[in-house]
Amino acid sequence: MSKQRPPMPKQQKIGFRVAAALLPLLAIIITIGAINEKNAPTPPDATTTESPAEQQPVGAAAESRPASAEPQAEAVLSVKNNEDFAALLAAVEDHDLFKEFAAKYQGRTIEFDGTIAAMNHHGDYKTRYDILVFAGDRIESGVTGPNFQFNDVNITSDLGLTGSNIPDTIGVGQKLRITAEVEGYTGDQDLFLLDPVSAEVR
Repeated sequence: MSKQRPPMPKQQKIGFRVAAALLPLLAIIITIGAINEKNAPTPPDATTTESPAEQQPVGAAAESRPASAEPQAEAVLSVKNNEDFAALLAAVEDHDLFKEFAAKYQGRTIEFDGTIAAMNHHGDYKTRYDILVFAGDRIESGVTGPNFQFNDVNITSDLGLTGSNIPDTIGVGQKLRITAEVEGYTGDQDLFLLDPVSAEVR
């Protein structure tokens, strides 16, 4: 003989019916929430946020910066491109002009045609010389410009002889195309000192 369960109270029956009615509504709410979450825009990751400078196009950044101009080498001074140097070579015993030019252009490179006017050993050295040079081709009369001197130089390593026909020896009267750096002017000796760069045999 089977046992029968006691009848369910009336309030409990009503609760089950309400719950059963609410289940479909709850499922709809959960589904809508899942869809909205899927379609929501993803917030930017703080670790990958670019600064305004990083967001600029590469080309724009490059164009905004002016190209740095490289310093240009100073031109070699000659009678053709420098009036002061032309006046220097044309002057006759103008010691103030010689001194002023040497002070103004010390360290600059000059270029001119000259002739060896004197050549003596430097002290007791046999291969080092003090070489006096006049501008132009004259060494006796009609000489203009200062008394240029290469002081304590070696013919081979310091003077830098160049040209298509370099002689075995050089001496007084040798014509050269001189490129040299201005060192200074000594008023007591009346010497315009040069540091040779090259001397092309003419």
